[in-house]
Amino acid sequence: MFKMPLRPPSRSVGVRFIVAAVVLFALIHLHLSYEGEGRVYQSTWRWRTGSDREQNQSPYNGTFEEGCEGLTGFDRVVITVKTGATEASKKIPTQLRTTLRCAPHVYIFSDMAQSIGQTQVYDSLDTIAPSIKDVNADFDIYRKQQELRDPEKIMTELSDMRDSRMKDDLAAWTLDKYKNMHIVEKVWALKPEMEWYMHIDADTYVMWSSLITWIQRLDPSKKSYMGSLALINDLPFGHGGSGYLMSREAMRTFAVTNNGTAAKWDSKMHDECCGDWVLAQVLKEYKMDLKNSWPTINGETQSTIPFAEDHWCQPLVTLHHITSPEAEQLGSFEAKRKDKSSPVTYEELFNNLVSDLIPDQLADWDNLSKDGIVPNIASADACAHACQANPKCLQSRYDGAECTIGTKHIALGKKHKPKDGVRWESSWNKTRIAEWVQRQKPCGKPQFPHQERPSKWLDGSP
Repeated sequence: MFKMPLRPPSRSVGVRFIVAAVVLFALIHLHLSYEGEGRVYQSTWRWRTGSDREQNQSPYNGTFEEGCEGLTGFDRVVITVKTGATEASKKIPTQLRTTLRCAPHVYIFSDMAQSIGQTQVYDSLDTIAPSIKDVNADFDIYRKQQELRDPEKIMTELSDMRDSRMKDDLAAWTLDKYKNMHIVEKVWALKPEMEWYMHIDADTYVMWSSLITWIQRLDPSKKSYMGSLALINDLPFGHGGSGYLMSREAMRTFAVTNNGTAAKWDSKMHDECCGDWVLAQVLKEYKMDLKNSWPTINGETQSTIPFAEDHWCQPLVTLHHITSPEAEQLGSFEAKRKDKSSPVTYEELFNNLVSDLIPDQLADWDNLSKDGIVPNIASADACAHACQANPKCLQSRYDGAECTIGTKHIALGKKHKPKDGVRWESSWNKTRIAEWVQRQKPCGKPQFPHQERPSKWLDGSP
């Protein structure tokens, strides 16, 4: 049994009816502003928070290259990865091989203890009292996993298991909400007093050079809880899949000063929707409001980011819902960078990766064009011609009934399967996109959210 001497707080949420879970991520919306250096950035795009997008089918088929040279400062930060037994064996190896390849302090937490290669995976729920687990239908999948024990059988037999109350929800997703608070307390017990703790999911990608540069500008002795702001019932929280960053003092307040909060909340979580949301409400009770850090902490993939002027020069620390091919692609991108210690910006990601992936047109594809609608269009060709006729149009999409165009945002997008014989088609005006890129102002040194001091790393100091 994993004995935990210290316990963190949990989060209080106002959603009493689990029925809300069905529409949960349709209601979650990122409040896309963040404060940094006296400026407020507000995106005009509705960025998705995670579960409202299908697994993206990336057109990338490349290979990964090593590239940890030039990166330093790893001793300052701990990474926790939240996963589940129905996915861990599939997702964690790619994550360890790519985004986490250079990180020395990585702790994987799941809903079943296991080993993946040489990596220990901890059961984040093993300290929950049997009196709570044994009478709670949310733990049906947990009990079945303990019976099977075989990760391959668990993935095969339980991946599609449904919540007994809400058949549209996966049982693994329902169980997931119990993990967040216990992960905070367990990682503090395993690795206490580190400067920073970055909490991510198994499909999150971390840009290390950006993260290390950012934390050099922050004070770990202050209570800081930073993430990409999302809302449920108008209550803010740091979206878990995008990742949230907690300072040493925030972790200590959670796990030491308020020892035992996680256990107090175990019996209440049955009626709550999401672990990251509950965590945020409890942190608020302990005088730690979320510091919105979008777009540096981001919930999109490289393919679904709507590149635009308002965040073109902003640094990028995380991406979410990254598939294995996309992780390999990002790893290769990082390895090929000339200055591996400098933070990655949206500008660099687009110019050195995404731009080369954009074709002239693509069938069965949604390029996320949403800036306007062209009326009286009856074909994909007519939609593309309408875009060509509009000097501001950068890309277009025809969904079989409507022609939408992009005039302010550029995105590669995602695959869209034909339905009832209707096929979506997307097109891009690559000449105009190149001209748009040329019109953007030079970026200079990136400004991070909530930074308090210049970073030594930009000057090459250790």
